[in-house]
Amino acid sequence: MYEPLRIRAYLQTGIISDQFLPLDGVLYYHKVRDEMGEEVITKPLESSVREYQHISLPFTLKMKDSEAHFYSCSFAVWSKDMVEDQQTYSKRFDLKYSDMIDFGKKIGKIETARGRYKMYHIKVYYRTATYVEWYAHGWKDDIEKLLKFVTHLGKKTSQGWGAVLKWEVESWKEDWSVRGFEDNRLMRAVPVKGDGFLYGVRPSYWNPKHQFPCKMPEIKGAY
Repeated sequence: MYEPLRIRAYLQTGIISDQFLPLDGVLYYHKVRDEMGEEVITKPLESSVREYQHISLPFTLKMKDSEAHFYSCSFAVWSKDMVEDQQTYSKRFDLKYSDMIDFGKKIGKIETARGRYKMYHIKVYYRTATYVEWYAHGWKDDIEKLLKFVTHLGKKTSQGWGAVLKWEVESWKEDWSVRGFEDNRLMRAVPVKGDGFLYGVRPSYWNPKHQFPCKMPEIKGAY
């Protein structure tokens, strides 16, 4: 049931993300929701998934006997027409929530030109491309089932960023999940002994337990 695959997302809007955008991290979120129900509130850097719950993805495992095991899924490969850009948007206090502020016994006034509730500008960095793709060794049918829930990628999806037009999953000639293309390039973070770049090797990538010294793929066109 497991085979080499190419997984491609055709994009409608730009994506706010770094170059790597690990697909297994995206699918892990939807796999957790599928098995555990809707998202619960958690503390920062705290996972709602415990080790004994064994949430697993439909990819084969590399180094499965090691604490640094990871899924056979590459980091993002962007189409050649990919362009990096930036945009700034304004964030301001919504006055309809002014009755929620406790001014004590004083007469309150909300200043949006200065002070605590001042409007401020936020800069975001994004990538536009015709498509973004990943290479994996996995179970095609189960991957396609999870992808049905992935309508957006990256951050600020509620604002329309990262909209996916369609997904395409097809069998591939070789397993390029770790190394691929004619130059046998590194396709994802791989744990190494000794010195390396500290990075996550599997979802959740922010979890310190999943971060190890790694050899990283070349960063192309990053800010």
